Amino acid sequence: AGCSRRRRRRDFCPSPAPRAAAARRSSAEMADVDAEKHHFALDPNHTFMVWDAVFSDTAKPFIIPIAGLIVGAVMMQVKQIADVGKLVLYFGAQSFMNIYMGWVMRTSVTVPKGAELPNGKELEVDLTGCPAGFALTAMQQVISFVVFCIFFASVYFTPYRYTPKKLETWFEVFSVV
Repeated sequence: AGCSRRRRRRDFCPSPAPRAAAARRSSAEMADVDAEKHHFALDPNHTFMVWDAVFSDTAKPFIIPIAGLIVGAVMMQVKQIADVGKLVLYFGAQSFMNIYMGWVMRTSVTVPKGAELPNGKELEVDLTGCPAGFALTAMQQVISFVVFCIFFASVYFTPYRYTPKKLETWFEVFSVV
């Protein structure tokens, strides 16, 4: 009754009556049944890792990139794994920048509340977000350049002064441009 021959062979095929009864049950009744059958330890809300209490929804996406930055910086201090540490640090920096830029683009107000629409109605809530890939890339490059300038200026008068390599061949110039 509604089950294929293949399904009858490999699985239990319930009759239509119990399926209809299960469909009529409310979600609260289903939760009570599930709570009786299952252990609370498997419920993700019952765990020692209380992320909701420790981190806000704004901070949660930044946890992995910050961990990548920290782990990569520590790995770069050990000579045997410094190259892998650079990759981990790069992963953390790029992930952080992508999540940050997505957050900036998602939370920016595009059209403010109260603006009049062409049909004469007034917006009741702010319209947020900017769905523009090119703008995201441009903002990433500008912010990366500003961060580099801040770094360059902060280490200029220290023993760790950053000095760019002088380009000596046309191929090097071509590669940079």
